[in-house]
Amino acid sequence: MSDIELVPATSEDADLLATLHADSWRHAYVGLIPDDYLRHHAHAERLATWRARMLDGAEGPLDVTILRVDGKPAGFSCLMPLAEPGYGIYLDNLHVLPAFHGMGLGKRLMHHCAAHVATEWPGKPLFLYVLDGNEQARTFYRRLEGEESDRFDDPFPGTDVMVPIRRVTWMDVDVLVSRLARA
Repeated sequence: MSDIELVPATSEDADLLATLHADSWRHAYVGLIPDDYLRHHAHAERLATWRARMLDGAEGPLDVTILRVDGKPAGFSCLMPLAEPGYGIYLDNLHVLPAFHGMGLGKRLMHHCAAHVATEWPGKPLFLYVLDGNEQARTFYRRLEGEESDRFDDPFPGTDVMVPIRRVTWMDVDVLVSRLARA
């Protein structure tokens, strides 16, 4: 049995978050985002983003959680409650590194986020964006009964590339929390 921790990120975790984020993208976005960007630019762009967020308060407020398995960083999440209030509470990031897939950690991290939203912002929907071609993530969200929007194009961060994405929404977060608690 592994020791699994969900710990709040601090400003000192900015570089770790950038590394986790870029590593996750390099795995999940192969064939969806230009390879040159993923290999040579993603980490530097994510480093600038996470340092701005965690050190300078950019895009805040944020609620960032690091997932650790046996003390090792395995993933993270980031809620941005004021990013797009017309849609609800924005789950900007939900990442579990490939080495930790298949352990139920995505569900655990999602449960943590949904429970936090239900407690801190009761009655607000939870939503996120997913690349249309990211079938693994889309399947995960469908299993959790997230409602997908129609596909639309959006600029991918740090690039001039437009990518097809979908918004996935859970209107009743309490139902999502219950569903994840049973999983």
